[in-house]
Amino acid sequence: MNRCLLDVLPAELFHIIFSYFWAHEIFTIFSDVSPYLDAVLFSHSSYQINFRSILKPHFDRICRVLRPDQILSLILSDSYGTPHQSELFLSHYRVDSFIRLRSITLDKIETKSLVIILGQIHKLNRHVRLSLHNCDINPLVSIEILSQLKSLKIGSSNSKKSKVPLSVFNTKSLPLPTDDFEHICENASQLQSLHVRCDDTIAVIRSLLKLPQLTRLVLEITGKYDWAM
Repeated sequence: MNRCLLDVLPAELFHIIFSYFWAHEIFTIFSDVSPYLDAVLFSHSSYQINFRSILKPHFDRICRVLRPDQILSLILSDSYGTPHQSELFLSHYRVDSFIRLRSITLDKIETKSLVIILGQIHKLNRHVRLSLHNCDINPLVSIEILSQLKSLKIGSSNSKKSKVPLSVFNTKSLPLPTDDFEHICENASQLQSLHVRCDDTIAVIRSLLKLPQLTRLVLEITGKYDWAM
């Protein structure tokens, strides 16, 4: 029986190579090449999952073969190309079982699933980076999750409220109410990185005084002349 030439390479080299690919790409390229490589895939513990615009067979395969403790980052999306993906994902996994999770991005997630996911993140005994895009931000404010966030990014939100235009980590977002932003600042005790775009600098600066632990701040002030500092 001929031996696969890749079998002579150390597993550590493959772990480095895998860091440049999404999980479904890794399995498409390296799965079933040889028993040795299959063992490397099984032992790898830093998979980055991107389910945005993914094909259903690839989604099913990842959910079938990966253990929660192998997942380092996760992107979920309920966009038009992957409707109800979050609900299907939650039928396979509990987010609070992702003990090595560092970052999670949620895009157009249905509110029912969003509440479940945020609640499960709250149960994780670790700090994570959270990105919300085109999501209802009200569950974020109501669920006690903010103290666990290492960084927070909010893109276009679906909040029904309309107060002072204010957004976090997005330059083309819909309004984030000032009182919601103040609540985030009051409760995000582990938040280290923040990017704000607003036209009410007094309200923002007053809230930022509640975040002495920040190590990175980008403040974009809008108006007649846009500028950043």
